[in-house]
Amino acid sequence: MAIQAAGMQKLFPQGRTILRMNSISWAGKITPTDYARSYTVELRYKMGSQPQVWVREPNLQLLAGERKLPHVYSDTGELCLYLPGCGFWTSQKSVAVTIMQWASLWLYYFELWLVTNEWHGHGEHPRPKKMAA
Repeated sequence: MAIQAAGMQKLFPQGRTILRMNSISWAGKITPTDYARSYTVELRYKMGSQPQVWVREPNLQLLAGERKLPHVYSDTGELCLYLPGCGFWTSQKSVAVTIMQWASLWLYYFELWLVTNEWHGHGEHPRPKKMAA
């Protein structure tokens, strides 16, 4: 976790990294391009779990209006950055180099989506599991 925290501090020094024994968290602003708005983002990563990322400000749903937000988990608002279980993310990878870069790219695609109403990021959002009858 100390290596993960060091990577976050190096690549995302504008935010605050908190290191605990089995987890790290980060909160700060990300601006995906020179012409985009800034977003307050939160990352949480606990050893043995998948990293999680949320946009805390501005409110994405308010920006989207009546439209359903693309590539977010609707129950938590967590960003869908990769398809779990496909090997894109493993605990041997740096959250700063993968997850946070993907979050920045997600924000870039979100900005495009606000204007075009088309998600240019491609990818596959996991389908909800059907309830057993």
